[in-house]
Amino acid sequence: MPHALRVLIVGMFYVGFGVFGLLLTLVFVPLAVAGVRDRETRIARGQDVVQRWSRRYFDWLQRLGIARPHWPSRPPAMLAQGRPAVVIANHPSLLDVVFLMGALPRITYVAKEAWVNGPLGRMLRTCGHIGLPASRSPADGAIALQRMIDALRAGRTLLVFPEGTRSPMHGLYPFQRGAFEAAIRVGVPIVRLVVGVEPSMLRKHQPWYDVSRRIVDFTVEELPTIEPSELPARGRQLVARVESDYRQALGLDSAEASREAAQ
Repeated sequence: MPHALRVLIVGMFYVGFGVFGLLLTLVFVPLAVAGVRDRETRIARGQDVVQRWSRRYFDWLQRLGIARPHWPSRPPAMLAQGRPAVVIANHPSLLDVVFLMGALPRITYVAKEAWVNGPLGRMLRTCGHIGLPASRSPADGAIALQRMIDALRAGRTLLVFPEGTRSPMHGLYPFQRGAFEAAIRVGVPIVRLVVGVEPSMLRKHQPWYDVSRRIVDFTVEELPTIEPSELPARGRQLVARVESDYRQALGLDSAEASREAAQ
């Protein structure tokens, strides 16, 4: 496929991403939850719809030779058992959210509050997704932590990107503590996923038109789960350990990655 045509198709699919979100918000999710009064049942039904349509979106990307999802053969054991957990992942692309929602059943995404209050907010709220305040003040941090704790105690599984934003090119931003503290306080496992996007696509500060000449592979690898019995009393040391594990899994030199993340 000529590169100019590939860029055009990718641009159309970015527009299609917005249309896809609006259709979920205005049509498919409302139909799925119509007449359902119980909040957690509404959330589960909405999340099922989003998972199906996330897979379809990537199926369309694959058919056109833009991106190829490598879905795991089965979800992580903790999720298959229906146990609440905190799922964490690195964040190498804008589309890895859609990829993980297609890969994992009944996931509650922890997003920036601007997303939950934006055009797709109705759908995100119906599906139980959580908006976190953008400020890093202690008060907003406490609000964010409590929202995650409440969702876990309701029996839901959270998807959190502990970097708080998309990863920089060839690097990793420092992990934030919120998701780890929520897991410690509720006593749930931490499921660790490493997302690969090769070649890079929609990374932090990467223009949308910076499109690879070959198909982009989306992969996910599971690191050993941290069981509740392994959780420390405080999250600071756990964050440092887990971030180190991710840097090693991604083949990042800690000093070099830190310099790039600071840019």
